[in-house]
Amino acid sequence: MRTRIFTGALACAGFLALAPMMGEAPAEARELIYSSGIPAKHPLHDVTLAYYFKAVEEASDGALTFQLFPGGTLASSKVSLSAIKTGTVDMVLMADIYHPTEMPTSVLISDLAALGKDARVMTGAVNQTLVLDCEPCKEDFLNDNILPFASYALTPYHFMCVSQPIATAEDVRGKKIRATGSMGQLAAGLGGTAVNITSAEVYEALQRGQADCALGPIPWLKSYSLWDLVKYVTADGVGTYHGTTFINIRKQVWAKFSEKEKQAFVQPIPKAVRIMAEVYETDDIEIKKAAIEKGVQWVDPEPSLIQAVEEFRKGDIERVISIAKSRGVKDPEPIVDIFVAAVEKWTQIVADIGEGEWDESQWDQYEAAIKAEIYDKMETP
Repeated sequence: MRTRIFTGALACAGFLALAPMMGEAPAEARELIYSSGIPAKHPLHDVTLAYYFKAVEEASDGALTFQLFPGGTLASSKVSLSAIKTGTVDMVLMADIYHPTEMPTSVLISDLAALGKDARVMTGAVNQTLVLDCEPCKEDFLNDNILPFASYALTPYHFMCVSQPIATAEDVRGKKIRATGSMGQLAAGLGGTAVNITSAEVYEALQRGQADCALGPIPWLKSYSLWDLVKYVTADGVGTYHGTTFINIRKQVWAKFSEKEKQAFVQPIPKAVRIMAEVYETDDIEIKKAAIEKGVQWVDPEPSLIQAVEEFRKGDIERVISIAKSRGVKDPEPIVDIFVAAVEKWTQIVADIGEGEWDESQWDQYEAAIKAEIYDKMETP
């Protein structure tokens, strides 16, 4: 069964134009099974993947189609790696934070969450690192039969609390906070207790009192209905999560593609990356407004909290390197240097496009930069 694509999905960008393949035998139609552990109403599905699936189908003349299984109906986030390795699925939304043993180098990069202050910067940086600059990062995926093509960064994480706000460093002490990876380390470092559960489990944890607060991006208020429970959001973000790979494919499936199919698969990626970044940025603004209308209060952090977070950031790289070594990553320092350089590069690219909220022409510039700086330089496997 072919996934139905929203009729309003964006039209395919015309780059990496396909050369005519006169005389080529008709390709065998392939339906690719895509599994996602996040809710069906998430914009990844009905906006980004809606565009991407349709664009690939059109570029391949219908040879490649997709069937989407959202909400963990086929594989939850915690078993996503196993699902693609074993061939249960062909593609999967995969957050490396749930697989630190199997993907220690990739997790090293996503553990540098405290570096993240802008999702547009981090989306550019993580894709450049994964696609071009970091061979050990890529090896994490290749060793598990996966070809990675695109990741995205969430917008900055905020403390989102049910009954008491977090405004000072002291407010964190004793709080049970849903936070994973580096954000879990931050919560613990400030005196809280990190609750390590998937994003799909946050609502129930807050509802049952298993967590007092969640550290997550503003769009979670809507996509996970957290605004039904959350009463307070700390205004300043404390970092980003940028370890979610959303376009990938099992190596054995890719090996069966014709050259035309491979190009059709890669062709729409820069626009898909742009759409995902744009969706999160737009949602941050719109969902904040909607949450305030629902009675959620935005709380300004006091100097003690700001200072505590900054102190954590100063020592975070050393901590991340130490953890990476304990997981068996050899020479993590050069890998960190690669990612830090990418963050600096994309900080400048984003600043050159413009600070604050972007208009359509600025997002077009961002997409052009994603294409020129990353995907035009990528060697297709």
